[in-house]
Amino acid sequence: MSRILAFSFVLLLAAKAPGQEVSASLDRASTSVGESVTLSIICTDFSPSSQPVLPSIPGLRFASAGTSQQFQFVNGKRTSSYTFNILVTPLKPGNYTLSPIQLRHKAGLLKPKPLTLRVLPAGQQPRGGNGLSQYAYVRLLPTKTTAYVGEVIPVEIQLHYIDGVNVKMPELIADGFNVAAFLKHTQSRMQKGNQIYQVLTFRTAAVPLKAGELQLGPVKQSMVLRVRQKQNRRSPFNDPFDGFFNRYKQVPVNLEAKAQPVTVRPLPAANQPASFNGAVGRYTMQAKASPLEVTVGDPVTVSIQISGQGAIESLNLPKFDWPGFKSYEPSVTTKKDNPLGLLGTRTFEQVVIPERDTLAEVPRIEFPYFDPVAGRYRVLAKGPFPIKVNPGDKPITPAVAAGSAPETEEPEAPPQTDILTIKHHLGSLGQATPLIARPGYWLLQSIPLLLWLAALAWRRKTNALANNPRLRRKRQVAGRTRAGLAKLDALADGGEVGEFHAELADLLREQIGLQLDIPAEGITGDIVHSPAAREILDEAIRGNIRKLFTASDQASYAGSQTTGEMKAHLALLKELFRALK
Repeated sequence: MSRILAFSFVLLLAAKAPGQEVSASLDRASTSVGESVTLSIICTDFSPSSQPVLPSIPGLRFASAGTSQQFQFVNGKRTSSYTFNILVTPLKPGNYTLSPIQLRHKAGLLKPKPLTLRVLPAGQQPRGGNGLSQYAYVRLLPTKTTAYVGEVIPVEIQLHYIDGVNVKMPELIADGFNVAAFLKHTQSRMQKGNQIYQVLTFRTAAVPLKAGELQLGPVKQSMVLRVRQKQNRRSPFNDPFDGFFNRYKQVPVNLEAKAQPVTVRPLPAANQPASFNGAVGRYTMQAKASPLEVTVGDPVTVSIQISGQGAIESLNLPKFDWPGFKSYEPSVTTKKDNPLGLLGTRTFEQVVIPERDTLAEVPRIEFPYFDPVAGRYRVLAKGPFPIKVNPGDKPITPAVAAGSAPETEEPEAPPQTDILTIKHHLGSLGQATPLIARPGYWLLQSIPLLLWLAALAWRRKTNALANNPRLRRKRQVAGRTRAGLAKLDALADGGEVGEFHAELADLLREQIGLQLDIPAEGITGDIVHSPAAREILDEAIRGNIRKLFTASDQASYAGSQTTGEMKAHLALLKELFRALK
């Protein structure tokens, strides 16, 4: 009994593994009769073993539009998604709820949230349907709207879009602010109504330079949206796949987020320290001096560390004007504890030189700053540091009596001659072989020429490949086919029916797309009826293509096949590839 309970617990954990989920979205929340919408069922971080189970809803017709896979790395973490694309064609007006949608995963059924679809009569367009705000928008989110002059304001800019490319960096217009460079954006997803949006978050920091009612923004951002085009379903030849490859168009857009008002208060003049130099934030300070015993003219290094929250990189020490010391410009290093640089440590290495032996201490070090949380000035202080300064050493010239010689004398150096004897023979140097007569010399001289010729050949090959997209695609498909056939052998031996036929269908789409010079996504067995296929492919090849797609679809729903059947389908696929070559 205990084993059964443990096994059930393991299955429950597997069914609810972290990060594995199913979500669904519609590319439009409203449409009209005859105008199809795309239902996307997205499996995150797992590969489904079967097709999704769709509800039977009178007035709606469902048709498969292919699958797609995507892999990406976010903050060093690998995520994947497997998407089923389904065309939903309304046959009569009304308000529909797409539920329940079910997908089997391991020991249970996963169900995404219900979706709603509004269908208007044929020819009637939804109000506001021509706008692009439903596909993408941008938001400006400052963390505070009240600040002091010099106080750091963290700012987030969030770009929400359904599908798009060529996203540009946002442009933040901020008169009266000093704005830091944007960090590398982070990516996430969110659901709003029936739609799943990609969310790019850009972070920066703004520092107000003057007091008053300022405007932070607006934000301008450009990108290219992929927007679904309206399809005409009157012809029986385009139902449901005609126009699948061009039903999306790319639309350049310029998005804008409204400016946010920010109230900037001036720093108070009352109780402002005389040595205050504009530091705003919350800080702590550590300081030390070494060595503590020196001679007049020897350097003393004063190390000062200021840590805390604020504009760390702009912190500066008050100028040291200490009597009896000569000081130099300090060396400064900064360590950031967060990407925006709002937390960290700034270290100053100040060298001072005592100029007289009467000095007994390194003076007290003060660092004033304004605390925006408390609304008042604070002064950090360390020292003074006691030191001992010894007198400087002076050379003593010994007195020598007249007519007497010193006790110790060094021997006189031998006389040096300015003229050396001319050598008439080169000796062993004259017998050396000149470089120009050595084979190794010419071999070394030929290396740059050979490297240049190799680079030239590689450049010409690269240019030829770049100018020939069909050749480039042919090589990519060949590599994908080799890897896929090896994977199919392993899947057939392991009895993985679902993955076997999903991989088989993907390889078949790639080869057919290459032969017909069309995108591979969404190709089904019906492609054999197209004019291009009839012109290029003979009847036997088209029959084998139809047979393999039919077997793949049956396996996706039935989910049970023997290893022998899978081996037979693999052999037929290899035979088909040889015929296509």
